Amino acid sequence: QPNSPYYLGGWSMGGVVAWEMAQQLQAAGQEVALLALIDSYALSKSEQELDEASLANSLAEDLGGLFGTELPLTQLNLEQLQPQEQLQQVFTAAKRLNLLPPEVDIEQMHHLFQVFQANRVAIAKYQPQPYSGKVALFCAGSTAEDRGWSSLSKGELETYTIPGDHYTMMRSSQVQVLAQELEINLNQTKL
Repeated sequence: QPNSPYYLGGWSMGGVVAWEMAQQLQAAGQEVALLALIDSYALSKSEQELDEASLANSLAEDLGGLFGTELPLTQLNLEQLQPQEQLQQVFTAAKRLNLLPPEVDIEQMHHLFQVFQANRVAIAKYQPQPYSGKVALFCAGSTAEDRGWSSLSKGELETYTIPGDHYTMMRSSQVQVLAQELEINLNQTKL
């Protein structure tokens, strides 16, 4: 939309991207009425190397989590393979479980992995700055935690617990709970 107020939100890494967007909009004099972080973490700058095996394992975990299954792979097994073989193992396991559309080939999987890797590197290097607007943090699990955002939130920060884990909170009945809480927050900001 061309004019404020803006309503921003994102799940997982998308929440971190939304945080930065809110920062930039505020710096440009725009109003951000609500920043919704959905199971996002405020991670401090990391100097650790993101090796291929741990990234391939993370991709496998994300693919499995998104579709409610577990790929039969371990990081230890992946570490014993060459980087190209690691990705081939993830691809083969995901295809076997029908987690990827039939038309996706290994070249597309390689491109997906490059994007995944670039995102992980960007998040590892990103240093979030304090933000003064309203933040609604939706946490998966049984207890609401601040996920590291309280030290960065200079405005109102409210946390909400959504049933499920990082992935299941975005499915079926759990996502309905999330949608209801998000709708309440949106309506409150429009009063």
